[in-house]
Amino acid sequence: MSSRLVLRVACLLALIAILGGREALADRLDLIQKRGTLIVGVKSDYPPFGMLDANGRLIGFEPDLAADLARRLGVQLQLVAVSSTNRLQKLQEGAIDVVVATLGDTPQRRQIATLIEPNYYASGVTVVAPPNAYLSSWADLRGRKVCATQGAYFNRSMAQRFLLDLQVFNGTRDTKMALRDGRCVAWLYDDTGIVGILGDPEWANYEAPLPSMMISPWAVAIAALERGSQLERAISDAVADWHRSGWLIEAEKRWGIKPSRFLAETRELWTRAKPDGGAVCARMPDGEWPAECRNKFLLTSTDVGGLQHVGLLIKERTGINLTVLYDAYDRNLFLSGLWMTLRLMVGSIAGSLILGCLGALMAGGIPLLGGLVRLAAALGRMTPPLLLIYLVFFGVGHIVVTRYGWTFDGSLIAILCLSFYTGCAIVFALLEAGAVLRDQEPGFALNWRGLPRALRLAYAPVIASLVNVVKATGMASAIAVPELISASTAIVAEQGNAAVMMNVLMIAYFLLVMGVVQLFNYFERRMIRHDVR
Repeated sequence: MSSRLVLRVACLLALIAILGGREALADRLDLIQKRGTLIVGVKSDYPPFGMLDANGRLIGFEPDLAADLARRLGVQLQLVAVSSTNRLQKLQEGAIDVVVATLGDTPQRRQIATLIEPNYYASGVTVVAPPNAYLSSWADLRGRKVCATQGAYFNRSMAQRFLLDLQVFNGTRDTKMALRDGRCVAWLYDDTGIVGILGDPEWANYEAPLPSMMISPWAVAIAALERGSQLERAISDAVADWHRSGWLIEAEKRWGIKPSRFLAETRELWTRAKPDGGAVCARMPDGEWPAECRNKFLLTSTDVGGLQHVGLLIKERTGINLTVLYDAYDRNLFLSGLWMTLRLMVGSIAGSLILGCLGALMAGGIPLLGGLVRLAAALGRMTPPLLLIYLVFFGVGHIVVTRYGWTFDGSLIAILCLSFYTGCAIVFALLEAGAVLRDQEPGFALNWRGLPRALRLAYAPVIASLVNVVKATGMASAIAVPELISASTAIVAEQGNAAVMMNVLMIAYFLLVMGVVQLFNYFERRMIRHDVR
């Protein structure tokens, strides 16, 4: 058989497969209507979104959504209990038609299922803990045992970001038991799920002390092969109508759920009108929703303009995933980290100079006091700054928090520790400069009048120490200060673009250090001109 004939046969088989797939797509909705029943997978252990009543029936916010879908399709409803572990598996096997089970919309899940747009709800991740856990920030969980439920999309990202020692259990029942038995200090879970848990009288003494992270929208899911099918279109139109009519907000009220900011903002978007009176979120001629009404993970460079267009175009053409360009959340996170790094830099430079100068002045004063200052400076200079930060934050800080309930800002602790470490190096540089000046001028004294001359002579080592402290500000991420390194690793944990973000981080630090060096060089030139005059 010739190679050309083989190619033709292969193409024919591929065409048959495609046509067969298209027929299957069109038949799924027909199958549901001929069967007369829509089979929907919902949670049974996630009150009030999905739970069992006294008679063992599945009820809750999401079963109500499933019931409305069945009504719109003109069929009966059959609910099937699913878990975070098996919900997509049951969908792929064809055991259920639709999943409405607190399913977070992520790019990874879109590879194995068809997730319907628009999203119908959103949640974040936080922890539930007993009141004696004394948790004031996510840094308090670093290295500690934290319970988690198998299959949750945020487990890996949160463990990487905060160095959690996750104890993963098969279901919420086992996880609850582990937390109550003291096998872990807290339970990592959806904030919406925690609302239902804390409403249970048995959990009245527990609390959710930390802010929510990784806000993720929820999507209705159907099988991957049904992408572009009539069933997808029908469910998508239903969800859009839920937002426009406020039906989801009413369902939220009906089940006593705290008002969701996501639902309020989404309803405002889907009821927004253009200047000509048409709806902003109306289907375009190709059947797609407009870019501003879609999930950001699905957008391409042709859907958007401006900086988003540039970032997505770079990703599509080169594979370089610069989310800080096209993703508003990542961009704001990175810029916030940059702003925090600038604050740490300015604070550490100022603090180092102040402590260094004051230490040098005290060391040159009363002999006994000078000896103590020299001893403290020597100890501070020999102690690694990261160790110093850990000792103050986790050592002294833990004692103060547990005994007195006082908490301190992590950025302030980082500035103080870095300033102390660098200030100790500046003390010795100034003392050595003072010794040289005394050899040249026997009457010289390292006091307020002599300090400027000592600073000029010790300018090079002082500036070297200050440049080093600028580089060391990244150590603040060790205690969860949201600076540049922390922001970058958070983006990597969610987006997986480690190589890109590490290069962006390297360039950002290079520019910051170069800016500081140029600023100090400017001051040095000014001093030289002043000395010449």
